[in-house]
Amino acid sequence: MSSAEERVRKLAKKISNTTCPNCGLMKKYGFGNVCWKYHTFVCNLCKTSHQAISHRCKSITMSTWTHDEVDELERKGNDHCRNTWLMNAPNEGSGGRPMP
Repeated sequence: MSSAEERVRKLAKKISNTTCPNCGLMKKYGFGNVCWKYHTFVCNLCKTSHQAISHRCKSITMSTWTHDEVDELERKGNDHCRNTWLMNAPNEGSGGRPMP
């Protein structure tokens, strides 16, 4: 395993990345997928939804990662998504957002 892949696994376990930004599902050790369009760690159901609208998703364990990609994830991640893309979105379970 390369050091870039080890870094991605550590990022997935970071507290801010253990809650899916789309539905609010929490997972103690993080999620196994990244939605590359938004640079977020997402649950399996939200990954499927992203793929349905042609967003590229990468698996943490099955994909190859570069240091540049991991650097981008470190700069962004789930907190950046919540504070940028989802800042004015309704709470989970209302306004069309799914429940965890």
